[in-house]
Order: sequence, then structure tokens, then C-alpha cells
Amino acid sequence: MKKKGSLLWTILTVVTALLLVVCIVAIPVTNAFATAINVALGAKTQEVIPDPDAKIYFWSDYENEDDLVAFEKQLCHDIEAEGAALLVNRDNTLPLAAGTKFTPFSQSSFNLLYGGTGSGQVSADDAISLKAAIDGAFGDNSVNPEQWKFYAGAGYKRVNADTTGGNQAQYRINEVPWSEYSDALKGTWSQYGDVALVVLARSGGEGADLPSGLPELEPYMTDGDYLRLCKEEIEMLENLEQLKEQGTFKKIVVLLNSSNTLQLDFVDDYGIDAVLWIGDVGMTGITAVADILAGTVNPSGRIVDTFLKDNHSSPAMQNFGAYPYTNGADYDVATAQNNTDPGIGKCNRDYVVYQEGIYVGYRYYETRYEDYVLNQGNAGEYDYSSDVAFPFGYGLSYTTFEYSNFSVQEQGDTFQVEVDVKNTGAVDGKHTVQIYFQSPYTQYDIDNQVEKAAVELCGFDKKFIAAGDTEHFTITVEKEDLTSYDHMNAKTYILEDGDYYFTVGKDAHDAINNILAAKGADQGRMTAAGDAGLASKWNNPAFDKATYAVSSVTGKPITNLFEDADLNKYEGDDGQDITYLSRSDWTGTWPSTVSLKITDQMWKDGLSHNEADRKAMVETAKSRYWADATMPQVGVSGTLNASMFAETEADDPSWNDLVSQIPYSEMTNLIYNGFHLTQPVPSISLPGTNDENGPQGFTKSLMGGASAMAYTSEDVMAATFNLELIENMGKCIGEDFLHATDESGTVFSGIYGPGANIHRTPYCGRNFEYYSEDGWLSGRVAAVEVAAIQDRGVYVFTKHFALNDQEEGRYGISTWSNEQAIRELYLEGFEGSVARGGGMGVMSSFNRLGVTWSGAHHGLMTGVLRDEWGMKGAAINDCSVMAAYMDYRLGVLAGQDLWDGYSMGMETLDGLDNDPAIVSAVQTAVKHIAYSITHSHAMNVGNATVRAITPWWQMAIYAATGVMAVLTAGSAFMLIRSKKKAKNG
Repeated sequence: MKKKGSLLWTILTVVTALLLVVCIVAIPVTNAFATAINVALGAKTQEVIPDPDAKIYFWSDYENEDDLVAFEKQLCHDIEAEGAALLVNRDNTLPLAAGTKFTPFSQSSFNLLYGGTGSGQVSADDAISLKAAIDGAFGDNSVNPEQWKFYAGAGYKRVNADTTGGNQAQYRINEVPWSEYSDALKGTWSQYGDVALVVLARSGGEGADLPSGLPELEPYMTDGDYLRLCKEEIEMLENLEQLKEQGTFKKIVVLLNSSNTLQLDFVDDYGIDAVLWIGDVGMTGITAVADILAGTVNPSGRIVDTFLKDNHSSPAMQNFGAYPYTNGADYDVATAQNNTDPGIGKCNRDYVVYQEGIYVGYRYYETRYEDYVLNQGNAGEYDYSSDVAFPFGYGLSYTTFEYSNFSVQEQGDTFQVEVDVKNTGAVDGKHTVQIYFQSPYTQYDIDNQVEKAAVELCGFDKKFIAAGDTEHFTITVEKEDLTSYDHMNAKTYILEDGDYYFTVGKDAHDAINNILAAKGADQGRMTAAGDAGLASKWNNPAFDKATYAVSSVTGKPITNLFEDADLNKYEGDDGQDITYLSRSDWTGTWPSTVSLKITDQMWKDGLSHNEADRKAMVETAKSRYWADATMPQVGVSGTLNASMFAETEADDPSWNDLVSQIPYSEMTNLIYNGFHLTQPVPSISLPGTNDENGPQGFTKSLMGGASAMAYTSEDVMAATFNLELIENMGKCIGEDFLHATDESGTVFSGIYGPGANIHRTPYCGRNFEYYSEDGWLSGRVAAVEVAAIQDRGVYVFTKHFALNDQEEGRYGISTWSNEQAIRELYLEGFEGSVARGGGMGVMSSFNRLGVTWSGAHHGLMTGVLRDEWGMKGAAINDCSVMAAYMDYRLGVLAGQDLWDGYSMGMETLDGLDNDPAIVSAVQTAVKHIAYSITHSHAMNVGNATVRAITPWWQMAIYAATGVMAVLTAGSAFMLIRSKKKAKNG
């Protein structure tokens, strides 16, 4: 019995000791992930006792959420109704008559694409199906029920790449082979044979770009190119064409359900009667598609990308992807990333070169076309029609419109453009007027590498026009939009002397033809005759390099800030020059895949993750940008609190007094741990907040939570060309945040979105999160959306800042480009968000500019963002979970403020509380964060009492540790005692 007693206490001692060790180890491990655990569990981390006399700064416009939801559902419908673009309508196939019967084709007809995946993913649980939408527009039993049942159980479903750790090989179309359709099912088709409704969908999402030519992706692909028809889709269309000829089907209508532009080399084949681009439709947008088919809505969307017959014809496709430095193996990665995502280990090994310069999308196709027509620039025998299926800005209507009385009048810093538009058809409809300009391309430009596109969008407006009526449009064009960036000589924005053309065009190609007609071009080389009466010439008498060399927002000078991103200017490139595409010699400068190697200077300037090299980078940043820093006061006693600053401007010196009250440890805790939230700052009674994703609306899908209204993809939003709709949507997104709190009562005050990168190519995995191939249009839309969201007290982090135009190799990829392209294309969307829309924040990107991570690039994060655009709030980084290359020291010194992650043992700001430059930069970052929060609806609590508390799960671990310690000690005591008794027995 004594031996049995000793054995029992031995077992208990070992078991409790092991559990104690587990608990002890769990404390630091879970603490490292505390921020993410708190978000996932909705754990309470603060106690906020609101001020009963608090001033309410932001109110909802809705007395109850039911009214808000009803408005939002209608709004999503309206955005799709005005964003969907009719591309083909042979013999006026659309609209369809009442009572039309449909047989849907493709597994995507059952499995519609409502949005993309990843951090911007929206919940489709309550989304409306295609069948429900068609039945609603045409009457019950309008859709072949047997075909619908077949797709529900066929077992074929589109597959997207994983959000994290994804790769291109995971994408699958998985279309149903024609052999799977039984004779019995085919027998039902004639009963629903008015329309064969084909849905072609392509998914996209975070983590992996779309395959553009991977042979290992067979079957269910064509040459591994995800945006071409797969063989099953070709087989389906071939058979439908035969069935149409046999009389089984009367019409074939195709819906393009994708934000990534499919290669449209097939729309003139297979007997297709109508093609409607619908993008990603959001929760209720498919009802608008049905209304367009039925004719209760007249389509008015205009495409915001150039739709091609060959997606590989663009110069950008010649360098699209992640290319490994040829000598990367010669350099030690030494990242200590603690991150297992594929690609993170190569975060200093890959690069991409934007060799095409400014010639992205229509800026290339329309410019190459003009030079061909005018027989200049070594354009060769360029065949525009073999490349372009539908030009930027294209879209048909059920009615027709006619322009007249076009005029342009200079008015100081602007031009007033006027035109009359008559609805010459029999159907009421909305119409978008698009204004384009052309600047002179001169010998100065050729000598100084200033590139000019043949046409650029510079203005638009949209109005309802009743059948037979005429509406007068007056559109203001800002002279600043006519400037070009001269990165070689003036090193700022210039407005050259010479002839500028303005035109109104139904699309970009219509615009260039009008200008060519005004120039008297040879019509025999043109695709269509333009209208010279719809073009106007303005002469600028003098070369101007002074007016636009200062910011119109801050008054600070504008000059080169990105020479380190251009290998032709970067010191330490070891002779690795880039030939950028130039319209002075199209053939001689055509891009080819660029091969690069790492140089020792590139390694020391940013690619190295060795701590010695990193410290040297820190010292360089301090000496360049913080040389005059003196040690500020930290953690001083004071009576100021955050609520006092809810209406205080960012440049008020009293902010320094407020921030000086915060201890260094509270400041670094705030900076380090911003994963979907901000930490409370008790020393100034600043409450913690929740932040969430939102390119298509407020969503917690990534974190496993509920979502609010899911709107269309951003390209559909832009395709509306209706800023009033965008404003209403922005306010509704703000309303959703205003109404949301988590389980602990913490409000949602910040949004990760919208996205303002551009569609550099059709294959970017996150094109659904970005508006367009055109940066100017992106900026105009973003400005309105951002301002509207912030009107409801939500601070906005427009993403991904900047040059994050692909997912492949996204972790730390070196992006090489020249300053003109960076400023004129890739920053314009963000400039609209911040400088025009008053956006308080941005989210920096994973990639590098040259060799410098974007968040550590002072020219980007401070030079442009604050000195030129005047941004006042916080810059957060893209998710930094365990990504050590996003170093806190380098970030705060450059102008990065908040990290969307948790420190995970990489707290590089620790121990630097006596470093004047670091502490000054930390306080500046905290001020920016505090400004965003105090100017949000988080301050509706007023002068609240804020106390940080330990979340319940941490208390449980601490309690379990204590219990295990007591039990282990007790068991050990009883074991010793039992052994003594056995010995003495």
C-alpha cells in the first residue's frame, strides 16, 4: 500500500509539473500573440467609463438599422446598375422581352462571384443568386430548374488561391465538361430556350496573382492562362452555337463576372449575341444585372480598363511577376522572420522592373495607335484592332447620344469645358461625358526622357437624359492635371509650351480619333473617322517649371524623391541600367525581361537584415532626417487628455504637450501592436479602438466574424462614373462602423481600405480591390469615398501605399521604376484620397521602392505623404505579423506610425528611450495615431476614464499556472512524505 501511495504521488507530481511547464511556456508565447488572440476572441482589454456629459461628434442618419440595411441593399443594386457595361448587343438583343425563359450555363452561374478573397473578402451568405434575380425580373420559373439543380450537385466549383501561402497553381476554373450534361437534361433546354445565359467568372484574391501562362495548370485551363477561355468553356460555346443554329436556343448572352479582364478574343465567335461586363456584384448587385437584361434599367457603365484580344500585348506584361536576383544565393538572408508563409524567406531576393514607364493600359494602346497613324516614333505596322477589343471608357446603352456645341475656355488655373448632349433614341438613359486632353510631345521631352500619352482622362460628369431631350454639361478641368513630371532636368512638374488638345469622347479611342481628325491625319490609317468639331486646341505660350514646383496643399517644394527606385539614378547599381519604353522609338525601346543582380551597396542600403547592417541604416536615417533632434520630454505629469483634442488642428503646438505625458512604454505598445485595433493609452485617456478591412464594405471575414453590407468590387464602383453614388456608399460604410461594437464594447473606428493601386496588368490577384488602370480616375473616386467615410467619424487607411500592383513575391519585393511613372500613375490614386479627399491615413505596402521597404522610405512616407499632400493622421503598415524586414526603427524615422501586427520578440524600439532621434520619431508617430483617433467617433465617449485590463484568457492562464504550481508543490510534498514513511516503515 505504501508503494502504491508513492507511485500515485509520483504520477501526480510528474503530471502537474508537466502542466505547470506548459502553462509557464504558454505565458510568453501567448503574450507574443496577444493582440491577435484578443481580436479573434473579442476579449476585453480596456475599461472605458464614458463621460456622461460627452459631446457627440458623429451621429447616425438612421434611427434604426433596418432602414440603413434597406438603403444599403438598394445602393448596391444602383452601383451595379450604373457600373455594369454593355460591350456587345448585336441586333438589339437586349433588353429581353417579358416572359423570357433562360437556361444558365457554367458552374459559375450557380456559383456567382460576389467579391474577391483574402483580407478584403466579403460575406456572401445573404447574397442573392442569379436565379432569384432573374425570377424577380422576369417572373417565377424563368430559369430552367433542372439545369439549376444539376449545377447544384455537379461537383464542379471554381477554386481560388489561398489567402496566405497561396500560389498561382491553386487557381482552377473547373468548368463542367460537356459530356456531363445528360440527354434528359438536354431535353429540358428547348423549354427554356429563349436565352442561353453563359456566366464566365474568374476569381481573384490576396496572396497570389492569376496564372498568366503556367503549363502545369492543365486540366481546366488553357495554356495555364487563367484569363483565357478554358477548353471546357470553348466546348460549351461551340455546342451552344450549334444548338442556336438548330433552334434549341434563340440567343446567347454572356455575363463577364470578373474584376480581372478576361481576354476577349472570342466575343465575335460562337454566335454570341450580347456581352455584359458585371464585375464582382456584391450582395444585391445581381438584381441590377437582371434589371438590365429586362430593360427596366438602361445600362450606363463605362469600363475602367482596356479590354484586350491579347492580354499579353501590353508592355507591362513583359516584366510582370517576381524575378529572383541572379546572385541572391551569395547573400545571407538572415531574416529571423518567424514566419512560415511561402515567400517570406525570399523577402530580399526578388524584384520587378516597371520598364514600361507611363505606358500602362490605354496610355500605351492609344499612344502607339496615334504614332502609327502619324507615322512617327518608329511605331511600325501597328494593328490597334488586333490588340484592343474594347477601349477604356467604352460602354453601350439602349439609346443613342449625340454631342454638339463643344467648347473650351481657359479660366486662370482651370479650363471650363462645355458640351450639349442629346438623347437621340427612344429610351431614357444616363450618359457619361468624358473629357480627354493631349499635351505636346516635343524635342525637349525626347532629350529629357519626359514621356507623354496621346490622351489622358481629365474630367467627367454623368446625367440622366430623357429620350429626345438635350442636357448641357459644364466640366471643370484643372490646369495642374495637364502637367508632366520632368525627373531629369527640371526635377519637378512642368507645363510645356505648345499646343494642347481637348476633346469629348465616348471612350479613349473615340477621343484620340477626334484629336487626329483635328490634326488632319490620314483617315486611311485610322480605325474610324474622328470628329474635329469635338476637339479644341489651346496654346500655352511659355514653358513653365515654377508654378507647379510647389505643393498646392502645403506650399512646400516638389522635387525628385525616388531616384533610389530608378536603377538609372541609383548610386551603387553597378552599371545595371534600364531602358524605359519611349514613344520616340517604340520598337527600339520595347521592354524585355530584365535580369538583375544584388550589389553590395543595394545590400547595405536596404536588402540586408543583419542587425549590424540594420543599425547602420538606422544611423544613416537619423543623420539625414533627424540630425537636429533634441531629447523631448517623456511621461511628464499633466492634466491634458485626448478628449480635449477632438477639434484641435494637427499643427497646433499643444499636441506636443499632450504626447509628452505618455510614458515611452505606452507609446511603443501603441506602435507595436496595431493588429486590427489600437491599444488604449491610459496616460491621456485615449481609448483603444477596433480597425477592420473594407474595400467592398465593412468586413470581419478574415477574422472569422460577421460582415456588414458587401458592395460591388471597386472597378464596378469606378465604372459608374457617378460620384454621388460613391459618396452615398462611403457614408453607408461609415454608418456600418458607427453602428458596430465588439463583444467588449470597443467601437470600430478605422477602415483598411479602399485600395488605390492601379490595374498595371489584368493578372493582379487584388484587382477587385482597386478601381482602374487609370490613376487619375482612381484618385477622383477615392477622394469622394474617403471623405464620405470620414464624414461618419471613421479614419481611413487607403491601401497599399505604394506600387503594390501584384501579389507574386509581395513580401519585400524590390520594385524598380522611374519617378515620372511613380508620380503620374502609381501615386495619383493615393493623392486623390489624401490631398483631395482629406484622408487621414494610408496603409503602406509589403514591397520595396528600389531596395527600401515602402514604410521606411522617407521620400514616400514623409516627403510626398506629408510635405506635399499634407496628410495629418496615421500611416499603418500592411500586416507585419512576424515580418522583421518592416523594422520599427527605420519605419518611425521615415514616417511610418502604426504596425498592423504584434511585436513577437522583434521590439527594436526597446531600450532606445534615451535616443533623441528615436524618441522624437516615436512621439511624432504617436501624435499621428492620436490625431486619427481623436478625430473619429471613438471620441463620442468624451473625457472618459480609460483603464487597460488583462483579458480573461490571460487571467485564465495565470490562474492555471498558479493552480498547477500549488498542485505540483503539494504533490511533491506528499511524494516526499510518502517516501519517508516507506523508508521508516
